[in-house]
Amino acid sequence: MGDSFDFRPFESMYEEWEEGFRSGNNPGEFSYRRGGPTSLYGSADMVFNRYILGRMPNGDGGIAWASVINRFQNPKTGWYKKRYTFHFRSHTAAYAVAALRLLGHAPAHPVRKAERAARSRRSVERWLTRVPWSIIWPGSHEVAGIPAIRLMTGQPGDGTEEFLENWKSWLDARVHPETGFWSRGLMQKLKLRGTLTKEEMGGAFHMYFIYEAMGRPWPLPEKIVDATLSLQNENGFWDKDVSYCIDLDGIYCLTRSSRNAGRYRAKDVEAACRRYLKRAEATLNDRAFLFGRYDNSHRLPGALAAVAECALFYPDMVKSMTPWRQSLDAACFI
Repeated sequence: MGDSFDFRPFESMYEEWEEGFRSGNNPGEFSYRRGGPTSLYGSADMVFNRYILGRMPNGDGGIAWASVINRFQNPKTGWYKKRYTFHFRSHTAAYAVAALRLLGHAPAHPVRKAERAARSRRSVERWLTRVPWSIIWPGSHEVAGIPAIRLMTGQPGDGTEEFLENWKSWLDARVHPETGFWSRGLMQKLKLRGTLTKEEMGGAFHMYFIYEAMGRPWPLPEKIVDATLSLQNENGFWDKDVSYCIDLDGIYCLTRSSRNAGRYRAKDVEAACRRYLKRAEATLNDRAFLFGRYDNSHRLPGALAAVAECALFYPDMVKSMTPWRQSLDAACFI
């Protein structure tokens, strides 16, 4: 199988890194930045980290953690209050619901937008048409957040299944034939920007994990593999020198699409995972890098999930104290 990559030094430092974001004396109280107040993202980010690393809170069954997250929910709208990030409200809500699901709990109140968007095929089409496709990477949180919430909170007979089929049909009809991504922004329509960018890939990833949770095939998996491989940098990352969510996007696009296409370009996908893990090992195990560059709570979960995805498909590649888990297979949003 070749080289393996050892993340045990990182694991030995993780608790100290997390403790730097603690913002209160109660379980689950964490800040987005060190020294800040308790925040939705601070607390939810630690849930994702702990789930991936196999360190979920015990004792009260996560009730205290869930209570911290739900204190940020507006009982009238169901939206969750956020600070610091520029994410859309649907990302904040879906992220909170996913963290709660990992804890074995649920939102205190329904997310009303998730109910309204699902009323009919026409309402689904109207909602998707109004998505800010020109900023596809963050804009796709709007596309994925609502179905993710429905998948994680829906009940039999409440229209969730019909809503998801309408959602998927709309997207299937509009996927780009050369990449498997969705390139519907103004810049693409005016041919001022290409369809093959990390932003297009990162945007498409948010739809792919909904397809995965539905148990439905992704459109054009071979094209997705080709496009994603071409976007990986020489350092193994899909952006610069710090691993974060874009690397999960890239790894997940490769592993799942290759699998969906009968292990299409399997050797190239394996090599891509090795390139990623080599750099991730060097940076995450570097104490100065970890504590200096991961200076907010939200940057780390995507990197850990990317390593976990490699470990899921290539277990011999990753050495760790306990097996790392892919949170997306338990809660369909990140």
